[in-house]
Amino acid sequence: MGHPAAPLVLLVLVLRPSSPSSPCPAVPPDAPAELDLSNRSHQCSELDWGPFQRQRRLVLSRNGIAALSPSSRVGPGLEELDLSHNLLRELPGTFLSGARGLRSLQLQHNLLRELPRGFFANATALVTLRLEGNPLPAVPPSAFQPSLRLLALPCRCDVVGSVLAPCACSPPNCTVPRCRCVLAHRDTLDATEFHARECRRDARLVAGLAGAAGGVALLLLVAGVVGYRRRKAATGTAGAGWGKWEPAGAHGQSRYLSRDPETGPADGTAAPDYENVFVSPCTGPAAARDWAPAWPEQRHSPPSPEEDGDYFLGDAGDPDQPIYANTQSPDGDSIYITPGQ
Repeated sequence: MGHPAAPLVLLVLVLRPSSPSSPCPAVPPDAPAELDLSNRSHQCSELDWGPFQRQRRLVLSRNGIAALSPSSRVGPGLEELDLSHNLLRELPGTFLSGARGLRSLQLQHNLLRELPRGFFANATALVTLRLEGNPLPAVPPSAFQPSLRLLALPCRCDVVGSVLAPCACSPPNCTVPRCRCVLAHRDTLDATEFHARECRRDARLVAGLAGAAGGVALLLLVAGVVGYRRRKAATGTAGAGWGKWEPAGAHGQSRYLSRDPETGPADGTAAPDYENVFVSPCTGPAAARDWAPAWPEQRHSPPSPEEDGDYFLGDAGDPDQPIYANTQSPDGDSIYITPGQ
């Protein structure tokens, strides 16, 4: 059997509060002014900046540092700082507020996505700034101090495009820094040359694609308008037949057949033809279309009146109601047709 006090000792060890953790990389008690603590830690969730106040040169690369404490601030005596090859996603906004003596800052190969616009405003002695290997969309304008001589950044069109003006200005208006963009395999290129060679070509390609898309849209619009007009014309043609029968009126009233001629008079006005057919209650529709019955039918033809036009009377209904057709022949003469003849 085990010792009876063993479970109690184990419980005390588990519940005992842990001692405050020291900075991620172990700092010697009497750290020198030039301190190199690179590759001392593999994972550091937040680095306490308190012990680093007396250094002139500080190297903290390759320690897996994910963040700096919010109160971290570079002292005025620090001249060189290397935080490269870590996991930094952001830096405190006041981190360089007292960095008047900082000459070299290496932040390459981190996860920095943004730096405040005035982040470098107080780093007035900055000579070297390395930002390559970060997903930064742009370099803050405050990075271009008069003392800057070397700027290294990723070879991407967005970030390189943000430094074209300060990297291309000429003396005596400004002091031109060496703006170098770094490729994935560590080769370096002049930033302005890279932009002229790679980014403007992409811009021309995008402009060409946009122009082609606009041309296609214009063609589709024209095709739609033409198709609409053709459908409208076809609908109008289908609705305009050779003739249209009006519904029959009351007993003894006429029905009209309106026929639009293919050609009008010389003056360009329309000359519709009308055919009026009177049907008696005992006469079927076919009688209006020159249908003759099998039995003999008595007809009465009164003398023609003296006015222009002939009227033919039949026994279908009231003999006083005329049956007439007004049809213009090609030579302009009127043609009168007697039903049944």
